Amino acid sequence: MNGQCLCGETTFEVELKNHDVHVCHCLMCRRQTSGVIMTVDVVKGSLNFLQQKHLSVFNSSEWGERGFCNACGTTIFWRTKDHSYCNINAFSLNEPVEGLHLDMEIFIDSKPDFYTFQNDTKKLTGAEVVALFNPE
Repeated sequence: MNGQCLCGETTFEVELKNHDVHVCHCLMCRRQTSGVIMTVDVVKGSLNFLQQKHLSVFNSSEWGERGFCNACGTTIFWRTKDHSYCNINAFSLNEPVEGLHLDMEIFIDSKPDFYTFQNDTKKLTGAEVVALFNPE
């Protein structure tokens, strides 16, 4: 599958791991997107940038980093620093993906009270997410 940022200066190809959409409610994602971010997991090592002159990577924690286009600001990915896990902005793909379904909400304990998703999802707290990616 191919994807890109809003302005088209950062393009990539990727293989989706599954059709599960995850929503992150953490403060960083909400601040970065002015809402939640919806992501899809990708097969390890499959994110390949075709154009990356404007790709920037932000060191967002001890164990994670965020990739975005520095020309238009579009969020492209979040991944662990060792690249063992990566997800992409579900809306950065060029073609709609059939069969996507909202599966999980993470950092549920950081979600503001003024919105709620209607469908049933798995819900993980911030501590549960940190334990998954940073078991120390």
